[in-house]
Amino acid sequence: MTSSLKFGQWIAFGCMVAVVAGCGSTREGAWETSSETVVLDESAKAQEAQLVAEAKAAWLKRGDEAQSLAAVEKWKQAVAINPKNAEAWTDLSHALFFYADCHLRFDESRADLHKATHEEGTRAAERALVAMSPAFAQRMNNGELIEEAIEVLDASAVPALYWRSSNLGRWATLESFATLLSYKDEVRAIMEFCLDNDPSYWYQGPDRYFGIFYAKAPGFSGGDMTKSMEHFQASIAVHPNYLGTHTFIAEEWAIKEADRALFDQELSYVLNTDPNVIPAISAENACEQRKAKILMADADDLF
Repeated sequence: MTSSLKFGQWIAFGCMVAVVAGCGSTREGAWETSSETVVLDESAKAQEAQLVAEAKAAWLKRGDEAQSLAAVEKWKQAVAINPKNAEAWTDLSHALFFYADCHLRFDESRADLHKATHEEGTRAAERALVAMSPAFAQRMNNGELIEEAIEVLDASAVPALYWRSSNLGRWATLESFATLLSYKDEVRAIMEFCLDNDPSYWYQGPDRYFGIFYAKAPGFSGGDMTKSMEHFQASIAVHPNYLGTHTFIAEEWAIKEADRALFDQELSYVLNTDPNVIPAISAENACEQRKAKILMADADDLF
C-alpha cells in the first residue's frame, strides 16, 4: 500500500469516511469457483514439473520485465495442469505481485493492467489456500468470513495469506479509498495471523505491514504513529537491508508526520545501498531504488 498524500489531506479524508465507508468495491473470492477434482497421469506430472522449473528459472531474472512476465506465465500454465498445487499457486501470487509492483506501476499507460494484476494475484493466493486446506475451503464456501475461517490453518499457510493480503491491499488502494477501508479489518486480521505464526516471513514482512497499517489509518480507525514506527523498527532490526522497509518509512510515516529529515535519511539509505547486498532480493531492492528516486524528485510537493 502506498500514499503520496500530504499530512493535511488526511484531515479531509477523515471527514469523508462516514460518507464513503459503505461504498467501496467488492470482489468474489476464488474459493467460490474451486471445486474440481484432479487426477494427473505421468505425462501431465512431468509437464507440470517442467513448467515449474522454467518458472523458477525465469524468476531468478525477474528484474527484467520479460523474465518476470515469463515466470508468471509458466506458473499459470503449471496450475492449469494441476489446480491442486498450492505451492505453485502461492508462487504465482508472489510473481504477480512483483510484476505489478516493480514493472507495471512505473507505466501510467498500463494503470488498468497494474490494478487487474494485483486482483489476479489475490485470486491466485486464494486458490492456494483452497488447495492446501479442504477444511478452509469448506468454511469459506459456507459463507464464513476469512478472518474466522483461518483458524483451521497453520504456519504453512502464511506465504499464501501474506501474498493475498499484499495483492489485495494494493488492488484496494488502486480501486478507491472506500474500497481500502472496506477491506482494512479483514487484511489486518490476516496479517495478525501471519505475525503470530511466522513473523519472519518475507524479511519480517508482517511487522512491515503493520508499520504501514498504523501509519496509513486515520487515528479514529486504528492509526497510531508510535505503533507504526515500532513495527517498522522491528522489521529493520532483523533485516536492515530489505530496502522496501526504508521506502515505506519515508512514504507512509515521514510524509504524514511532515518529517523531511527522516524522509531524506531513509531514501538516501535506499539509494546508497548496493541492491545486491542480499542477492536473493536484488531485484526487489533495485525496484525500491526506482521508487526512492521518484519520491526524492517529488519531495518539494510532498512537504
